[in-house]
Amino acid sequence: MSINSKFTIKDVLLNQESFVKKNKYSCQFCFEFIYKKSIYQCRSGHYACKECWEKSLENKKECMNCKSEVNSFKDLSRCLIIEQDFGKKQCYCIYSYFDYFIDGANKENENENKNENKILIKDEENGCKEIINIDQIDTHIENCKFKFVKCSHNGCDIVLRLNSLKEHENQCGFKLVKCEYCGCDDTIQMELKEHHDQCPKFPIVCPQSCSITTDRDLIKSHLENDCNNTIIPCKYYEYGCKVEMKRSELQNHLKNVNHQYFMGLLIEKLSSTLSTLSESNKTKDELVKKIDELEKKNDNLSSLVTKMDSTFLKQQDLYPPTFKNKWIISNLSKDVKKYSSQPFDFENQKFRVFFYTLDSIYATIIEIKTDGSLGFNYKYICTLVNNLDKSNSIKFKGPNSICKFFFINEIQDKKNGWLDTNNKITIKIFIKKLNNNIKNLPLESENICIN
Repeated sequence: MSINSKFTIKDVLLNQESFVKKNKYSCQFCFEFIYKKSIYQCRSGHYACKECWEKSLENKKECMNCKSEVNSFKDLSRCLIIEQDFGKKQCYCIYSYFDYFIDGANKENENENKNENKILIKDEENGCKEIINIDQIDTHIENCKFKFVKCSHNGCDIVLRLNSLKEHENQCGFKLVKCEYCGCDDTIQMELKEHHDQCPKFPIVCPQSCSITTDRDLIKSHLENDCNNTIIPCKYYEYGCKVEMKRSELQNHLKNVNHQYFMGLLIEKLSSTLSTLSESNKTKDELVKKIDELEKKNDNLSSLVTKMDSTFLKQQDLYPPTFKNKWIISNLSKDVKKYSSQPFDFENQKFRVFFYTLDSIYATIIEIKTDGSLGFNYKYICTLVNNLDKSNSIKFKGPNSICKFFFINEIQDKKNGWLDTNNKITIKIFIKKLNNNIKNLPLESENICIN
């Protein structure tokens, strides 16, 4: 990581004093060296940096030195000879000095002597030895192998020269390293030992001194199952032999001690276990048999359900859905020529009933309408209820069409029973949806009672 450097061209010039005395390569008004500045001159040859000319011409249109007329920059010429001549002068590389003027270096001193001019000190042992032209300084600084850089490892703040960076980074404690045992690659070099102390694949010598080395995460299994120095009981321990010994001594113990009695107890237990297993197998066979029977019953039930579904569908065709309701119109008046019911839903269709009074011909029209197109045929029955004598109620059976009209050639009033005592008229509605596949299926009774 490259480090920015704080310096002026004056800090690195050879023979600084001679430059100051001659004053040839400084702007005649701001007195700064013309390093990286554009120099312009008037017709009389008086020159200054571009910034000073701009400030001056804002106030007066004249040369700052000879007062000759200068209306704009077009009246000035670029003084390339001075610029190029200054570019050929020699200077030191900024990296020939110690890192006092380097951002991030010597932070412990950055708050001390803030107002005190720091003096560049040559690093004769480790600094850059080259002397270069001023016009080459930027290219040289960019590629100088003595430049100051920071270590690239996260957490390391060391500033050092580029030519020693590689050696440092290989040894840097913040360098990420890969564990040779578990393959983990997110451990920094200074913590590698601590990682090895916990690494599950780090080789561990058996703590019981059996001369075996194994991975840390396998050591428990080794002690329990393989280590010759682990103390284990006799294999007939639960049958009475309570001797404990190292695993390596087990065979000699079995060879030198008579275990016939204990073996007999083991055989008895095995025989009992076999008997229990045999009984379990019989129980298992019975369960398998019962499961087969249940599966057959389930198949029969599935077949029955299928038949019932089919029967239900046929019944739906034979007995299609119907709609029954009544509409009561209050305060019937000759002045109102049209009454409309609230819309109602039936089989995903919206229906509405209309009642018209036509005084001129003493007639009434009842009409049923539906919104949208119908994919089925419908049959209708409308009944105008007589409140004095139900048998005199007028019933009209509509055809298979969307709209139905009913004509009644009698004036409605209370005397003839068409209006009740509260001046209300009642119309009963019956709608049946017909399946297109069924032809000439009769409606329900003509004397239908609609509640």
